[in-house]
Amino acid sequence: MNIKSTNIIYSEHGYDECFEYADGSGRVSEGNAVGIVSEDGKSLTLFSDIVYSKYDHDYWDNLELENDVNRIILP
Repeated sequence: MNIKSTNIIYSEHGYDECFEYADGSGRVSEGNAVGIVSEDGKSLTLFSDIVYSKYDHDYWDNLELENDVNRIILP
């Protein structure tokens, strides 16, 4: 297979499905590559360390917000 840059799919938070690392280390950061689309554009093969998340965007967005060390909490 001759892979071109146009065959690589990247994670876009809020736009596509949520992807996470297969080892359980969290959601794939926005802009990171998650897989390759076939030449005919009909199938997506995720990289071996990436899986579709069982959680939705609200879950991940809230989790990341709760764990944001730079977040300022007003009393």
